[in-house]
Amino acid sequence: MDLSEHSALTNFEIEYVKQITNSGELYYDYDPLISKARNHAYFECRKYDNELRNGRKKIEIMKALFAHLGHHAEINLGFTCEFGFNLTVGSHFSAGRDFKVIDCNKVEIGDNVSIGAQVGIYTSNHAENPELRAAHSCSEQPILITDNVIIEDNVIVTPGVEIGEGAIIRAGSVVTHNILANTVANGNPCESLVL
Repeated sequence: MDLSEHSALTNFEIEYVKQITNSGELYYDYDPLISKARNHAYFECRKYDNELRNGRKKIEIMKALFAHLGHHAEINLGFTCEFGFNLTVGSHFSAGRDFKVIDCNKVEIGDNVSIGAQVGIYTSNHAENPELRAAHSCSEQPILITDNVIIEDNVIVTPGVEIGEGAIIRAGSVVTHNILANTVANGNPCESLVL
């Protein structure tokens, strides 16, 4: 990663990257525009972090990076994302320290969502074929986290998952499949209990 090159992508470049990464098909992960998107996102996340460390809340940095960020958003220190332009977040959102989002495909987070510390949301799948994997091929699946969800500390959300409205994901869980609305879910793999 060369952070001396961290300029924002044009709208045309963003759409080009989305066509590659949001297709669900295998693609070459080191395309120059994909690398440019990563560099820009990483730089903006570090800029936001530095502002927070200096006592300044500069949420407009994240608003400019994300596809959408609603009002009353709180994002703590250590946040990172892959692109930002695939990330949509609703209003009344909070995220604890070291929240990481690999948004190489769409990640949609609804309103009134609370995310704990050290949570990872990952859209990425590496190629299963070793030769393709060695050639840096991967594919992505979108993730949907609906309204009024709580995700506690140290949770991992894997590609292609939907978390239903009002669900609570207990700390340390690994979410590998869809979680029903209005359930408490726990474990590895994470399983639901009806509220």
